[in-house]
Amino acid sequence: MFKSVITGFVVSLLLIGCDVIERPFTENPVDPGPDTGEYVKQNILLEDYTGHTCGNCPEAAEIAEQIAESYGKDRVIVVAVHAGGFADPQPPTYAADYRTSEGTTFDNTFRISRAGNPNGLVNRLPRNGRIIIGKDQWSTVIRELIDDTAAVKLEVQPSYDSSTRTITAQVDITYMQYGTAEYQLVGALVENNIVGDQMDYRKNPSHVEDYVFQHVLRAHMNGTWGEPVSSMAHAKGWKTTKTLSYTIPADKTWDPANMDLVAYVHRHNTTGTGTREVLQVVKAAVTK
Repeated sequence: MFKSVITGFVVSLLLIGCDVIERPFTENPVDPGPDTGEYVKQNILLEDYTGHTCGNCPEAAEIAEQIAESYGKDRVIVVAVHAGGFADPQPPTYAADYRTSEGTTFDNTFRISRAGNPNGLVNRLPRNGRIIIGKDQWSTVIRELIDDTAAVKLEVQPSYDSSTRTITAQVDITYMQYGTAEYQLVGALVENNIVGDQMDYRKNPSHVEDYVFQHVLRAHMNGTWGEPVSSMAHAKGWKTTKTLSYTIPADKTWDPANMDLVAYVHRHNTTGTGTREVLQVVKAAVTK
């Protein structure tokens, strides 16, 4: 009898020792700000580098959309960057021009099109020594990052004046941990539901005349790399507010009702092997 009791006790200890710890977890959780009593979940910026003559790019766009839907489109935020040779206008069939100066600069900086499209960036973080992430790896990389806590809290409130075609936004920034002077805020404008010509190798014929483009980068409100959050470092709990403004050019046919403002804070370290890691990203409709 005593022997069976001891055996049962040992088995119970073994079972307790083998409990599975469920996600989310972190080895070094971010200490919440002293006046907030909260932590902020890390959102993901998925930059999909694409072009309308890239026949493999529609599949990548679908993968990005599926990932965003699975986690929530407020957690995984997609920006389609049309850049490189596949994005060049080729009239008369592919006459549209979805390129931007910002996207071209990013492409030249990260050398995406040299590696071939479709490819992308996930919070601009490297994996296995490579910052360029193929479409088949996006889901894996995002799964590894989505349970992290964010270093920065962002809240954005855009508004639109139809009489002047001006988009303004108030962005509230809170440091959830110590932050350096290299942090910069970017306000990116993207447009959805653009109908145009796209090559898709899965189709026969491969020319799709009524393809629907989503998350197309249109412009930045405050420069390619954004603007400094502060000229100095700050402790956790520090807060500031930035106001952004952008007037849609008269020659652009963009539809504000289909546009989102994607705001993110990233490290703008341009020296040596410094990172350009995206620390947090949020999205809000331009019109409500």
